[in-house]
Amino acid sequence: MEFAILGPLEVRTRTGNRIRLGGARQERLLAALLLNQGGAVPVPRLVDAVWEDRPPATADRQVRNLAGLLRRAFRKADPTGPPVLLTDGRGYRIPLDDHGLDSRLFADTVARSRRTAAAGQQSAAAAGLRQALSLWRGPVLDGLDGQLIDSGAVPLDELRLTAWEDCLDLDAALGRHRTSIPELTGLVADHPLRERFVGQLMRALHASGRTADALTVHRRFTGRLAEELGLDPSPELRRLHLALLTAGVDPAPGPGSAGAGPPTGPPAAAPRTAVCRTAVPRTAARPGGSVEERGGTALAVARGAGADPGREAVPREGGPGSRPGVPVPVPAQLPPSLATFTGREAELAALDAFTEATASAPTSAHAPHPGPHPGPDPGAAPGPGSASAARICAVSGSAGIGKSALVVQWAHRIRGRFPGGQLYADLHGYSAEPPLTPHAVLARFLRALGVPGEQVPAVPEEAAALYRSMLADRRVLVVLDNARSAEQVRPLLPAAPACLTVVTSRAGLAGLTARDGARPLTLDLMPAPDAVALLDRVIGTRRARSEPAAVAELAAVCGRLPLALAIAASRLAERPGRTVADHVAELRDSGNRLTALAIDDDAASAVRATLDLSYRTLPAAARTLFRLLALAPGSGLTAAAAAALCGERVAVVRPVLDQLANAHLLTHEGGDQYRLHDLLRLYAAERAAAETGRAVSTAARERLGTWYLHHADAAARLLTPQRRRIPLGAPGPWYEPPAFTTAAGAQRWCESEHGRLLDLVRSAAEHGPDALAWRLPVVLWSHWFTSPHLDDREEAARLAVAAAVRADDRYGEGQARNDLATALGALGRHDEMLAELRLARVLFAELGDRVGEARTIGNLGDHCLGTGAHGQARLHFQGALALFRAQPEEQRDDWAVRVCETNLGVAAMLAGRAREAGEHLYRALERHRSTGDPVLESITLHHLGDHHRRLGRPAEAAALLRQSLAVLDATVRNPRLRAEVLAALARLGEAAGPPDAQGPPGG
Repeated sequence: MEFAILGPLEVRTRTGNRIRLGGARQERLLAALLLNQGGAVPVPRLVDAVWEDRPPATADRQVRNLAGLLRRAFRKADPTGPPVLLTDGRGYRIPLDDHGLDSRLFADTVARSRRTAAAGQQSAAAAGLRQALSLWRGPVLDGLDGQLIDSGAVPLDELRLTAWEDCLDLDAALGRHRTSIPELTGLVADHPLRERFVGQLMRALHASGRTADALTVHRRFTGRLAEELGLDPSPELRRLHLALLTAGVDPAPGPGSAGAGPPTGPPAAAPRTAVCRTAVPRTAARPGGSVEERGGTALAVARGAGADPGREAVPREGGPGSRPGVPVPVPAQLPPSLATFTGREAELAALDAFTEATASAPTSAHAPHPGPHPGPDPGAAPGPGSASAARICAVSGSAGIGKSALVVQWAHRIRGRFPGGQLYADLHGYSAEPPLTPHAVLARFLRALGVPGEQVPAVPEEAAALYRSMLADRRVLVVLDNARSAEQVRPLLPAAPACLTVVTSRAGLAGLTARDGARPLTLDLMPAPDAVALLDRVIGTRRARSEPAAVAELAAVCGRLPLALAIAASRLAERPGRTVADHVAELRDSGNRLTALAIDDDAASAVRATLDLSYRTLPAAARTLFRLLALAPGSGLTAAAAAALCGERVAVVRPVLDQLANAHLLTHEGGDQYRLHDLLRLYAAERAAAETGRAVSTAARERLGTWYLHHADAAARLLTPQRRRIPLGAPGPWYEPPAFTTAAGAQRWCESEHGRLLDLVRSAAEHGPDALAWRLPVVLWSHWFTSPHLDDREEAARLAVAAAVRADDRYGEGQARNDLATALGALGRHDEMLAELRLARVLFAELGDRVGEARTIGNLGDHCLGTGAHGQARLHFQGALALFRAQPEEQRDDWAVRVCETNLGVAAMLAGRAREAGEHLYRALERHRSTGDPVLESITLHHLGDHHRRLGRPAEAAALLRQSLAVLDATVRNPRLRAEVLAALARLGEAAGPPDAQGPPGG
């Protein structure tokens, strides 16, 4: 097992499958055991962990019951794995020598990296510490609380922080000063009284030519230290501060200060703190400058020798278009940032990194930026902040995703780096008002820069040229919000290398990237923790914590879309007497959800209204496809499935999908995969109900069902060759055969489409047609009979039975009941299996379907094998073979015949008829090979290995099992069959190596 506590508690098997635990008490028990790092935990301590100060009278017994439930869950998930939960004296322990724990791996990696650093290998040590830090997914055991858990998290939190400090020391030693500034800024914001981070940030700022900012960091830290704790900074930090004030050279770092190297002793205990970083760059004040507010324009006049030497002096007068003797205005046009802005740490860090290259660029060839000017960071990864970074960043995303809020928030944080001012314009690209023309925006900007209105050129090209000239020697931040197209933006781009332009748009603006070198930044939905934090911030922490489950559900119902979250939270804030759960119930009504996500006195801010603006700009073909996408079950689909909805070829539909993705009304997830998030899906369904006729919708659903049915049938023909198929009608002329041509490709398709296939079965069972609801599961049996999705297989089979019964299709009912029986047998529910087989056999007999009856008899043999009646199983398989062979050759199910021959050998082996077993199994193996059936070939080799093991021939058994594994790895790579073969090899004592040595388990 692989256990993870550096974040939410997770348990996975060796093959990567996640294990769901049975509730909070099991999680608390397991957490207490894992925090003890393999040591035994007595039952009374486990009682405290589960119930804290209010345990029930039967707490000891309940702990033992919980331990038993955990054991069963682990054994079910990995039957052949080593024991997980051991009884030790009066308690329990988890033997970590046999299992993995991320906190142990973290501590080992940190220790190894520190030894590497001590050996002088700084780059390798830094990489090792980064690898260790990447194991953290959030606070220790996020979502669980209690005194025992909190106290166990303290040393891990402290070790993480000291490892982070060591890593940043190594980065500094490697010259990675500028790239560490955004990270350090966020760490200082999260841990404002942690002096080592403060010293590291001061050194990084100074080394990047920003000594004034470093001094501001020191001033804020000492003020807060004195105010909150009544303390002075350490001697090391005072020496560093003095050095920056005088010679500007760092003093030698003392022990524990930034640059002091990894500590040698154990970390001291500290109060548990949240360890998720939020980058909050702080802007330094501008000493020596006066700011006079006049009509929304700030006039900054430098004071000569008193001005900050690390800042660009704003000229008092001059420049194209300005009036002689009048100071050049410094525009400050940014709108207010949102008080409730939450999260987006990764995007803020990306924008910070993007800024670094621009912030160090000279204002002109004649006016270089003062202060040290370090060269490119050799340790910096390529990206927005690299030396080749463009001066334009294009932030795109769907309506309501929070583009404007993010950019405005970030712009306020870094505006101190742009003493030439900040220009802002809402371009109304997606608005009830017409989009602004570039010339109208240029006129506004030129007036803000001091050009009298009568001197603004009337010719757009001349206005753009004057605008570029005005910015040529200045460091200005330009924010172009809500752009419609690259053509609208391009005339507004400054040419000066020291200026930075940030554009937001619902469109991808690929033209800006290709032609103008813009760096794209695409916003996705908020991560779930950030969405919950936003709700918490608006409705109040006390209210949010009183209903944590309902708040998490509200975030999900809002699709984690920031606009929807903000609206839902504001409606709750206005009604303090209403519970969060009641609000969730209202929104759960999908017909009312978009209506509820609106503000009464601000219709333009409603989710539906913002989506309307994007939808109306689409071409007609894109609007049609967008509406049809709502008809597909689930949130995702492929380009070929979208083509089926439209009744077109893929080549016709793919450009339309790209139009929707570029408009951020659809997410392209790479390759052939697309996704429609929940609220967009609801909106598309609304548009479909209003604009697409019932007949068109029904025909689209039928085409999609036909496409999946015929693709699944093509996969079945490769996975179970020569198996009898159910009759399917011919698809329409729009249908294109699948790309896969091998059993391995067929299995990969089935696995990748598994969720959507099951959703389609559910949808057909609920809405029709019934013919699809029973046919699709029956066709998919060829995939599911070796699939690990046993519960899904049973659900689909039961839906198929119900659909066939509704349709009064007795042939379909017989097929579906036979398949349901095999699903129940795979789950070990043999009594239910027998009942379904008897019903299926009666149906086939009444229909005169001898092949179906023979299949059912063969499955009765499987039932007997499962219940230990090996002799009876042998008779059933012989009877099934006789009935199969009595049918005309063109009606015979040769695949089922080969299966019966294999199973006859298994029954003989289990009944002690070794010679007969070998004959049947080797004969079946030859037939599977001649047919080209790798699945049955591998299964039969596995049985032959078992046969030789029973005969006392371990070497021959191991060789056959390795052959079985080789067939799987060379073809279908079925994870369930592969795990069974590996388990058989392990029982033999054969060193087959870990699964990774044989390649990935799936394919």
